[in-house]
Amino acid sequence: MRQTRITTLLLSLLLASAPALAASQTDTARLEWRDTGHHLVVDASNGIVRVTTTEPDGFFGVRSGDRILRVDGRPVRRIDDVTEVLARSSRSRLPVTVLRRGSEATVEVNTAAWRNVVPVDAPTPPAPPAPPSPRG
Repeated sequence: MRQTRITTLLLSLLLASAPALAASQTDTARLEWRDTGHHLVVDASNGIVRVTTTEPDGFFGVRSGDRILRVDGRPVRRIDDVTEVLARSSRSRLPVTVLRRGSEATVEVNTAAWRNVVPVDAPTPPAPPAPPSPRG
């Protein structure tokens, strides 16, 4: 009987601590890109995507310190939410909503700058034709 109570108590403690453990885990990512004269760093943590560095200022359409909220109207929670839309768009400019110095602002972003950061994958070449079947 005593062992059952201890087991029940331990199980209760484990179940009660699960949300706290989940809340303490972080989902973080970093995108850093640099070439001659250009530098971009975007950090994501717990669903917040923030521009850390952009040189020269304004080249990527966003500024250092901006929190990216939406790209082309789509909510942003991961770096991929930003890069996939900007790098794969056929449009030359897309609206990006940011939180800048405490206020929301929408800026037009040149997608060509982002295609350099995240190159669009080349289409997969078609499979070679199947060899002719033997006739017999």
